[in-house]
Amino acid sequence: MSPNLLKKAGQAVALNAIANWVTLIGSLLSIVVIARILTPDDYGVFVMALVIVTLPDAIASGTLGDALVQRKELRPGHLNSVFLQSFLFSIVSWGVLILLAPLIARAYGEPSVVPVLITTGAVLPIGAVIAVPAAMLRRELRYKEITIVDILGTVTAAVIGVVMALMWRNEWALVGMELSRRIVRLVGFLFFARWVPKVQSSWLDFKELINFNLVNGTGNILQTFDQMLPKTLIGMTLGSHAVGVFNLPTRLFQQANQALIAPFAAVAMPVASAMQDSRENLHQAMDSAIRMSALLAYPTFMGAFVVAPVAIPVVFGEQWTPSVPIFQIYMVIGLRAPITAIVMGVFRGVGRPDVVAWITLTSIIATSVLLALTYQYGLVAIAFALLAKQVITFILSTWMIQRVVGFSVVRQLVAGSSAFFASCVMGVVVWLFMDFMPDGANPLLHVIATVVVGALVYPVALYFFMPRLGRHILRAVRILLSGQPREALKTVRGALAGQGG
Repeated sequence: MSPNLLKKAGQAVALNAIANWVTLIGSLLSIVVIARILTPDDYGVFVMALVIVTLPDAIASGTLGDALVQRKELRPGHLNSVFLQSFLFSIVSWGVLILLAPLIARAYGEPSVVPVLITTGAVLPIGAVIAVPAAMLRRELRYKEITIVDILGTVTAAVIGVVMALMWRNEWALVGMELSRRIVRLVGFLFFARWVPKVQSSWLDFKELINFNLVNGTGNILQTFDQMLPKTLIGMTLGSHAVGVFNLPTRLFQQANQALIAPFAAVAMPVASAMQDSRENLHQAMDSAIRMSALLAYPTFMGAFVVAPVAIPVVFGEQWTPSVPIFQIYMVIGLRAPITAIVMGVFRGVGRPDVVAWITLTSIIATSVLLALTYQYGLVAIAFALLAKQVITFILSTWMIQRVVGFSVVRQLVAGSSAFFASCVMGVVVWLFMDFMPDGANPLLHVIATVVVGALVYPVALYFFMPRLGRHILRAVRILLSGQPREALKTVRGALAGQGG
């Protein structure tokens, strides 16, 4: 394994994690404030519009750019070809959305979706221009610049969203928040990539990318369709209020996933691309990525599951109490996220996006069947259906990664097992602590005390299951207290890279 590549990958994960944690904190703060100002109906109208835009946006802003990351040799003509395809597609898609907006609103039974959908469609050309410079930075693992852009976008969007919510108290605050975030990303990526959109390209440039783009695009379209299917069905059958109630837990899950798992998943594709001819090195990198992401993801999802009944009404307001069981189901779904997210990036990195497409097609079929059987029973039944679907796709993806790159199912499960068992211990202790808390306790103090208990119990439990890692962490703390933060970080990173199970 190239030490330089491994070092760059580690730095990329760390920087991406910083950006995602700042994004998580900023987004949570803005969500808390805005959720207390707006109603589930306001969120529902915005989500109804956004979910329709999501499908063309996935193609315009991400799918075509993946070819620039995966390809070993890259010419300026390839960049221009991707830009032309993305931008033309985005303009046509926005025009189609404008024409179909009244019909879409009628299908939802919500007339106010029309202006929101038309305005939100502006993200499409913005995302199309972002696609190339973002791919250039990802390809070179320049996550320092990506981190800066993401943080600026998050802070700007949060400020604008809160101000607009206080001024207008409706769904337009969410529209302004999304557009401002995209604009900041556009300016930032163009600046750091030093790239100017051009139209000089050739048929050869297009032809060399088309095979990967078609297969990868199919996979991404299917994944996006799979994600938008539940909210679309809820909007058409249960209305905007139900969409809003369902959206809060899904949004919180996505934010947690972005902060805890996405840093490793984002680097999985370029690293797998560079290591695709060295399977043992690729296996080591996957093992390390799953293990490290599990150390953070499992206790977070387990702890959030336990404290949700108290925390959600206190933090977001009583109007969001119906979201609690849905949120808890999503936290269970999150326990499979570290493995699935990383292996999906590996499939693309080794040039097998067709596997992603087949897994996603299976997911869509399972989602469609399960939703058809459960939607009439309400939101909780829909969430359970999605949990069952995730179990099916998890089994399929872990089996397929074993077939494609030889990384065994057992090794995938063992990589995060210690973090899982330590998280289970923490969850039981936190649940017992909550059960013994006096009924008259201040709800906010109750939540804070519960989180503190979980934060204290988890490292102790982790020390029991991973004693070698625990000793290295204690050593790192001593080094940190002596005023050597770089050496402390290096100690922890070395322990994580060498720790089994």
